[in-house]
Amino acid sequence: MHELHLRYCRRALEYLKGAEKALNENLYNVSGVLSQISAELAIKATIAFLGYSFPETHEIRRLLGFLSTIVMKEEIEEFVRQRRGELILLEDARVRGQYMSYDLTKEDAEICLNTAKEIINLIRKVWGDKWCSD
Repeated sequence: MHELHLRYCRRALEYLKGAEKALNENLYNVSGVLSQISAELAIKATIAFLGYSFPETHEIRRLLGFLSTIVMKEEIEEFVRQRRGELILLEDARVRGQYMSYDLTKEDAEICLNTAKEIINLIRKVWGDKWCSD
């Protein structure tokens, strides 16, 4: 479990890079799915970094809620309150981008990508100088 947080953190950044490339290539479903995976892994990596087991879920808001019980309670809760709609879209992107009969739009994919980046920037504060990409 010791290295799990680093593995998940690095993968989160890889998926984020893939989401950016997919968006630039007009692959909006792919970008949305990769953005969701990136955010999910970044949160799970942070929970593991802090020495906790994370909930087995893909729900971003639930993962952020769990993280807020450990650190940054007010800041995470405010983040979730202010971006509720964006977080719901990001959560839904995984299923919608893979299975639904209607596609993610360019705007949807941009929102998903930006929200994933905001999540990573928020939780990166927890890591301090131990962030996986430095």
